[in-house]
Amino acid sequence: MKVKREEALDIVLNNVYSCGWEYVKLDNAYGRVLAEDVVSPVNVPDVNKSAVDGYGFKVSSLKELPAKLKIVGEVQAGDIGKFEVKEGEAVFVMTGGAVPDGVDAVVRVEDVSVEGNEVVVVDFPVKKGELVNFVGSEIKKGEVVLTLGEWLDYRKVGLLAGVGVYKVKVFRKPVVGIATTGNEVLEAYEPHRTGCVRNVNYYVLQGLLSEAGAVPINLGNLEDDLDLTVKKLEEAFDHVDVLVTTGGVSKGKYDFVKKAVELLGFDVKFTSTNIRPGRPLVFAVKGKKVFFGLPGYPSATLVNAVEFLLPAVRKMAGERQCENVYYEFEAGEGIRGKKGRVDFVRVNVKGNKVYNAGSQQTANFYTIATCDGLAVIGEDRGTVETGEKVNVLLFCNRSGL
Repeated sequence: MKVKREEALDIVLNNVYSCGWEYVKLDNAYGRVLAEDVVSPVNVPDVNKSAVDGYGFKVSSLKELPAKLKIVGEVQAGDIGKFEVKEGEAVFVMTGGAVPDGVDAVVRVEDVSVEGNEVVVVDFPVKKGELVNFVGSEIKKGEVVLTLGEWLDYRKVGLLAGVGVYKVKVFRKPVVGIATTGNEVLEAYEPHRTGCVRNVNYYVLQGLLSEAGAVPINLGNLEDDLDLTVKKLEEAFDHVDVLVTTGGVSKGKYDFVKKAVELLGFDVKFTSTNIRPGRPLVFAVKGKKVFFGLPGYPSATLVNAVEFLLPAVRKMAGERQCENVYYEFEAGEGIRGKKGRVDFVRVNVKGNKVYNAGSQQTANFYTIATCDGLAVIGEDRGTVETGEKVNVLLFCNRSGL
């Protein structure tokens, strides 16, 4: 059963669910997605602190300028001043040091002069609160600092460390099994055999899925035999959340994938879309188990994985923004499409324009491996003329891919 691109994505996203949650320490939190809001257990800062190395005092001490203030102590970072600064007094405070009671402003050490290590001279007006970071001015105790569904990068993990949260509740990574099909498939380490093809698809999918927050597992190659295919798929589904195969989804004599998942009791939602490259695509579900039967050509595998598999995996991993982001560029030359289908055209970016990246043949993987992105031309559009706008899915960009 054939569906349009937009229908296919809706069907996929409406039939996948998160994989549950677990607690992890910050060391293992990178690239994970929060399964709950995180509330700060502390104020940041937790005391009034100096923003600079300088002198703290009461602003009311500056009734006349220049003002000479008696230096009554020193506070290092990490210390808590155990004295009160009175009018006419000052204290030397290092960056991050807690300002003692009575201090309501700080001046930089380089902006003032000191007489005999006993008196600091301030000859300019200072506002109350100057260069003091007050309690809770950055984050207040009980404030939500990160929310459910946020993807944790190094900045946000650092933020969690900063408020003293060491364990976080995150969505479990979906486990994705990857199997290739076909007697002609060779691994990269095997000797060359004329007429065979290398297993490009596993390595493409392993990288994509890892970056999308999944745990990819290599299930090897399925032979061109229906009974063996059913047996291996059944065994694989016991250990994975998602099973992905490449090849065996067209209408050839040895294309057994669709039949195999039907025999295993899966509900096949669709078997092809209107995109190019990669029209054949089997999507099926059984409970919370998900199956994607991708086409065999690596370029077609890649386009389908990017367009349908990755959004599904991101949703299962708990991400709020699971769909791809497209960027608008100007066509620097005519970019050919065909009405009635959605074309994913390989393009290179130069400035704010995109240009054809070479061969668009489905059998050609080189140009899709080296281009900057895919221009997406809708089914009603046909060729994009020079100067017209076109949406582009960029590679090597987390907000796109």
